[in-house]
Amino acid sequence: MRSLNSRIIDKILNPEKDSMIVYDPDGLVDQAVLEELSERGFHVIEYKDPIAFRFEYESEFRDKAKSFLVLTRETPAGELPFDIYSSLLTVDVSLSSIFPKLSRTALESLERWELDRLNDSYSDDLDYLSTRRTREFILKRIYEFDPSKRYNLTELIAWLIKLHYNRLQLRGELFDLVMDIAREKGYERLLDLPSFVEHRESFLEFLQERWPVFLKRHGRFSVSDNNEASFRQKGPNSLPFDDPSIKVYTDTMFAEGLLKPVPVDDPSKFEKSWMVIGIDGPGSERIRFKKLLQIVSDSLPKANTSYNNWIDFAWRWAELNLVACSIPLGNDDQLDMNAIRTIIDSQFESWMTEEYGRLLTVSSRWPVTVRDILSWTSKLTIENKKLALIVIDGMSLLQWLRVSDCMEDFSFEQYAAYAMIPTITAVSRQAIFSGMLPMDLPSLTSNSAESRLWERAWLDRGFREREISHINKPDNQLIREVEQSINNGRSLIGIVIRELDEKAHGENIGMRALLAATETWAKESCFLDLCKLLFREGYEVVITSDHGNVEANGMGNPSEGLIAETRGERVRIYKDRLLRGKIHLEYPDSIEWIPVGLPQNFFPLIARGRRAFTTANSVVVSHGGLTLEEVIVPLIRLRKG
Repeated sequence: MRSLNSRIIDKILNPEKDSMIVYDPDGLVDQAVLEELSERGFHVIEYKDPIAFRFEYESEFRDKAKSFLVLTRETPAGELPFDIYSSLLTVDVSLSSIFPKLSRTALESLERWELDRLNDSYSDDLDYLSTRRTREFILKRIYEFDPSKRYNLTELIAWLIKLHYNRLQLRGELFDLVMDIAREKGYERLLDLPSFVEHRESFLEFLQERWPVFLKRHGRFSVSDNNEASFRQKGPNSLPFDDPSIKVYTDTMFAEGLLKPVPVDDPSKFEKSWMVIGIDGPGSERIRFKKLLQIVSDSLPKANTSYNNWIDFAWRWAELNLVACSIPLGNDDQLDMNAIRTIIDSQFESWMTEEYGRLLTVSSRWPVTVRDILSWTSKLTIENKKLALIVIDGMSLLQWLRVSDCMEDFSFEQYAAYAMIPTITAVSRQAIFSGMLPMDLPSLTSNSAESRLWERAWLDRGFREREISHINKPDNQLIREVEQSINNGRSLIGIVIRELDEKAHGENIGMRALLAATETWAKESCFLDLCKLLFREGYEVVITSDHGNVEANGMGNPSEGLIAETRGERVRIYKDRLLRGKIHLEYPDSIEWIPVGLPQNFFPLIARGRRAFTTANSVVVSHGGLTLEEVIVPLIRLRKG
């Protein structure tokens, strides 16, 4: 089956005209399609502003031997200037033209990845489907839920596991349709299906609560601290974890940290059982390490993968590193980790070099990059007028896993987003608070404008100045400042927490020490009390980070004088491309990063892999580069436990 992009390109080029109008009302012509058209010799001129369009058309294209496409999205082709419309063929690239047998109404709410997957199952041999039948087709082909089938409890559990393991989320009309089918077939008598479909963490908690019951009834022995009457998630008290359709996921979920091992009175009874990975006993973390290392090796994203696949993989990789930091590693273990780390660094760097520019143009309901977070949170204010955005400077996915272990009073929805490149605070954190690309920011050498950018972003969305607050204070002053903002009626509070990043820059003895410092910070700082305060006052609480960090080895410190605008350990910023090139020749183990989304005269030189611009053979924990750990950061929506 041809890919969706291939079908779109073929549709555009099929008339074999040198120039034409492309009407794209559904935004199907994405950056990848535009790049392919450019490679085939077409210049694309997008119709947005009539005056700007006319100037560009007259000066660059009229009566010139150029192949060009007029791309119009919001304005129908028939409403373009008459001389343009009457002289050029119009190609309709819409949901209706690409999927003519399916209901446009049902397709309009789908994201691009869903359309890509739907395309794999689509055929013009299909009968014309109504809106409901199209949604049923989507459920079956994309979400593997068969509306015509009557599921038993085991099959429902297996479907939910597959749904949430793959981080899929039903929403809107598709969610409503599943609920309608559930009511028709009596599924709600078996499970709290609305909660378990909508909330991943609730379903995982349901599984976690039932695992000790399964062990107890399977092995006929007592399980520590288990009380079935205390279950928070409603549903049957026991589940068939040994059913093949469930078992195939169970050990993987324990390995990846989605489920937690539990203590039992005699772990030795399970030493030779598949259930051993769910037992908290001697050697359990080593068993988990081996299993997770294999999962990571087998699931390494391919070269042409989607951004979502790298996010899923990043969580897996963070979990493996967390386990690796909690046990002594033998020489073979360390060699295995180093080998897979080298492969990951190389493949992710290549992928970012190829795809980063497209990431900045992706449209999704959830943030793709950190600069999308502000727009996403603005939608949350429709449901809850009070919002607190907490940016924990420099917190990696790995550190978040350690912090989350200390948050027993909360449940949360875990997402992730891509930091801005280079992964430094002045670039990425300002993008979070402004919702702007770095190229549009007033300065990338300091964060002094951050508070004003946050205020302006919300003023532009219709809020008033007296409703907005931005707080960047040390730990011993933070709670007091937040309380003052609450008392002053501030409904939109942006909060910066700096201590974790400061600890990272202060730890030159490696990642294990940083993780220990992170756990201490989570327990002893005001962070947990801050979250409780905001919840008590009715705020929607979102937690994120501007960049992660990585343990890197020094390769020497360039002697630049005043050449470098910013001298980081993982990245140097230059105002002149030639000056950057000179240092690159001296340090060939670096990357001359293409300044996508960055201002003119801003040229990053990024240390490749896990190298650093610091004393040769020294070890530092730093950021600024292109590793998975620096680029993909946590995005957490807190819920009260």
